[in-house]
Amino acid sequence: MKAPILKKQRRNGFTLVELMVVIAILAALASVGYGPILDHMNDGDRQKASSNLKNVFTLLQQFHTDHNQYPCDATAETLREEKSDLDFGELTGDNSNAYFRQLFYKGDVTSEKPFFAKVSTGVLNITTEADDKLAGGQALQAGENAMSYVMLRDKHDSGVKKSVKVSNAPLAMCSVLPSKTPYSGDKLLIDMDSFRGHLFVLFCDGSVNDMEKALEENPDDETTGVINKKKSIFPETKKGRDTTGDYLILTPEV
Repeated sequence: MKAPILKKQRRNGFTLVELMVVIAILAALASVGYGPILDHMNDGDRQKASSNLKNVFTLLQQFHTDHNQYPCDATAETLREEKSDLDFGELTGDNSNAYFRQLFYKGDVTSEKPFFAKVSTGVLNITTEADDKLAGGQALQAGENAMSYVMLRDKHDSGVKKSVKVSNAPLAMCSVLPSKTPYSGDKLLIDMDSFRGHLFVLFCDGSVNDMEKALEENPDDETTGVINKKKSIFPETKKGRDTTGDYLILTPEV
């Protein structure tokens, strides 16, 4: 009579040691792959922001053709006089929304969508395009614009904001942290979460540059980055004079 063949007992589940090994491996893989995965997921958001800055440039150039300057305090006064029956909202102030509203007084600009970029910070969260409601002071309400706007300070009256003039000066940006004072000393505060360390700058010649290489870590807050105002953004005069103090960055309304 043949001896019975003993079957191996099946083991149910994993031992504690095996589970710990698997968890350690997964954690290691996650730490290596998490950054690239997020970068890949952000590619579309970054491309959209850069593309929309170019769309905003088209609108600003159309406005410049009509008024011989970009939206500023002087053009706001002209529009109030010429288009007194229209109301898109405030046309001047301490945020970029106000000056971008001036663009809607040109009849062929009827959409808020060019001002969209997917931005998520502690103070500004934009995940969908604006609703294109303009009349009755509804144009570019808080949360419907993600672009910052660059202007010149009036040398004789600091309360007056003027149009940028030279072609190698910045005209708009995304993504500066929304604030009435976006500077910390001589550093511009950048939202590091929305575009994972990218800052897109639109210049008056129509080019859009990614200032990623100019960004530095903010030692005081890991969610923000900083960029030195003198570093590759503001032009110098022909004689080499630093003009950074002449410029003012207006961030989106929150």
